[in-house]
Amino acid sequence: MPPLLTDARRNTALVLDDGRIAYARSATVEDYPLVEELHARCSAGTLSALYRGSRPGFSAAEWQRIADSPRSRVLLVTSDQSDHVVAMASMIEGSRAPDSCQVSLLVADLPPEDYQSRGLGTRVADLVADLARDAGFTSLTVTSLWTNWRMLLIVEHLGGPVLPQTSYVRSMALLGVLPNSGLDLADEIELRIAL
Repeated sequence: MPPLLTDARRNTALVLDDGRIAYARSATVEDYPLVEELHARCSAGTLSALYRGSRPGFSAAEWQRIADSPRSRVLLVTSDQSDHVVAMASMIEGSRAPDSCQVSLLVADLPPEDYQSRGLGTRVADLVADLARDAGFTSLTVTSLWTNWRMLLIVEHLGGPVLPQTSYVRSMALLGVLPNSGLDLADEIELRIAL
């Protein structure tokens, strides 16, 4: 089994497409209220894309299990060096494939906290890939709704499979029309990215 993800490079600076700087750090159990505030700054669509129809967010007990687990690491991203969290990434060692790290991302998207489409998800994904590689993992695994075009583009950016429908799904999502591809909206895809 690879070594645990221990070093999250506290306060790693991430430069966004618009020149703003955000900072990533490891989450702790005490950060639960900050994570709840982040969930409040995310639209129902964004939460649904991450939690795939399940109840969005975590109970205090669930958060403690995730934040305290030696098999996982959660990064929080702040808009400055304060406690104003605008994004979160979780990395969990795979139980079925211990050389793989399961990754999830959440980026605030409700005005005035709209951090999506500014490169933040991509920067956080790059940091996650570096941390996983440094810890000895050989791949990342992402489970996503097939209509989550932002995540599909991030997977493509990281060198994962390029899905032909990515640009089509994005165009249709921007127009507010969902493509008729024979897939249900709730259908998930699992993508593996070699590191």
